[in-house]
Amino acid sequence: MPKLSLIVSEAERLIGRLPEPKQRVLQQALTDLCEAHWREMRGPEPATTLAHVLWSVTPPLADLFADLYAAVDPRLDHVLQGHKPALGLALLVLAEIWRGDAEGARLAHEPMMVFESAEVGAHYAERIAAALRGQLEALPVHRHTSSPPLWKALAVIAAHTGRCDLKAIIQVIGLLVAAPPPLGQPSDEALERLSNELCDLGIRFLGIDDNHIRYEQHDHEHKPLSVRQLGDILVEIRQARLA
Repeated sequence: MPKLSLIVSEAERLIGRLPEPKQRVLQQALTDLCEAHWREMRGPEPATTLAHVLWSVTPPLADLFADLYAAVDPRLDHVLQGHKPALGLALLVLAEIWRGDAEGARLAHEPMMVFESAEVGAHYAERIAAALRGQLEALPVHRHTSSPPLWKALAVIAAHTGRCDLKAIIQVIGLLVAAPPPLGQPSDEALERLSNELCDLGIRFLGIDDNHIRYEQHDHEHKPLSVRQLGDILVEIRQARLA
C-alpha cells in the first residue's frame, strides 16, 4: 500500500497549478455533492439493527463519486466545471487527508489513478456502483478455499453488507460481538444469517479493545488483529471484488 506522502505527491501532480482558493471551492462542492448523494441513496432510516448501522455510516467519498460518475449524474459535471474526473478525485484525496481520514485518502487514490484512462475508469465506477447496491457478485468463499479463515470471514461480511470500508466493517463487527436482543424484542434475521455463516467458517468475533479486534477460530482465541491490519485485509478483499 503506498505511503500517504506518495499519495499526496501524485494528487498534487494531477491538480497542477489550480489556484488553492479554487481547489477549496471544488473540494467543498464535491464533498457536499457526495454526502448529499448518500442521503438520497440510503433512503429512510431502517428499523433493523444491521441495516441501520450500514445506513448511518457514510461510504468513502471516492465511492460515492464513482457512483455519481456511473450514473452520469449531471450534478457531477456541473461541480467539476470541465475538469477531468481524475482531478476531482485528486481533490478528494487531499480533502480526506485534511479531514484526518487516511483510509478515505487511500481509497480515493486508487480511482484517481484508474480514471486517467476513461475506459478503465468507467468500468471501475460500474463495479463500485454495483457494490454499493449489494449487486456485486460475492467472492467464492468456502471451507476448502486457500485463503486464511479470517480473510474469508471478512469477505463474507463484505458480501452480506455490500461494504468493504473500515468504518462500516468495524461497526458490523461491533454488532456481531454485542449481546443478543432482550426477550420480547425482534431479532435481526440478516445479522443472524451473517453470524451463522461466520460460524460455519469457524470464526467468532469476541470484542474490539484499544484499536484491536479479538476473535477466535474453532474455539481457539487468536492474537488480536490491529485496526490497521484489518484495513489492509479489507483493501485486498476490495481489490479482489472489483477486479
